[in-house]
Amino acid sequence: MVTTIGLIRHGVTEWNLLGKAQGSADISLNDVGRSQAERIGNRLSRGKIWDLIVTSDLPRAVETAKIIGSKINLSVSQSEKRIREIDCGQIEGTTEKERENRWGRNWRKLDLGMEKNESVAERGIEFLEELVLTYSENEY
Repeated sequence: MVTTIGLIRHGVTEWNLLGKAQGSADISLNDVGRSQAERIGNRLSRGKIWDLIVTSDLPRAVETAKIIGSKINLSVSQSEKRIREIDCGQIEGTTEKERENRWGRNWRKLDLGMEKNESVAERGIEFLEELVLTYSENEY
């Protein structure tokens, strides 16, 4: 049996539209984001039968997953912190211009508490490996 995993990013938030770094901040979907989730749910409902929905534990991701799930007749099976977006540290809630004004053009070279990309990849891969092992060995 082959385990197939589909990855879907959460729908749009107001911070996305404003160009703000949101990282792991608790920012809700806006109406456009909810509509995006409905459209992808409708599209997925016409294809492969899905077995499981797993989401980040961030509310915008959970809401996106629930909307999609309502279209494909599945509830969220699990929420997981390890597949959250990157923790942006001090830059969360700021735009590029605000970061440059506050920390200068070379703000990316400063230690502003941002999670390292390697850490994001490591935690995400660790979770996906566990997921594949769990669901390739068990019936849902």
